[in-house]
Amino acid sequence: MRILILYHSLSNNTKEVANLIGKHVGEQGLSFLVSDIDYEINLEEYDHVFIGTYTWGDGDLPLQMRDYLRFILKENKLNLPSFSVFGTGETQFTYYCRAVDEMEYHLSKFTKVNGKLKIEQHPINQIDKIEKYTLDVLEAIKCN
Repeated sequence: MRILILYHSLSNNTKEVANLIGKHVGEQGLSFLVSDIDYEINLEEYDHVFIGTYTWGDGDLPLQMRDYLRFILKENKLNLPSFSVFGTGETQFTYYCRAVDEMEYHLSKFTKVNGKLKIEQHPINQIDKIEKYTLDVLEAIKCN
């Protein structure tokens, strides 16, 4: 099984979450790639994609991630693998990690979404939560 872990990060918090997901995927003996969103990666070569971003402004999906989702979902008629979504944000804002919900909403129109994770700022104190999310997703996709 080949796993792709895509992210878009501003403060490196989301990048750190992506790297921790990769660590846990690797511990399961699976092949994986961690990458910033990249238009040149062929999603059809992967069995599952974890995709993550931060929430911007008033609960918004960052423009770069919005453009990337438009590219993979509408501009290219790809045969998409299943996805899982994750993101970082701050609970002090009204729309905490709303970008994660938005990614889930758009992706679910085109493919199966297995799992959602929201992380408060830096992931350092939430490593167990990230590991549980990763293992739960891997178990779910193994059963599909």
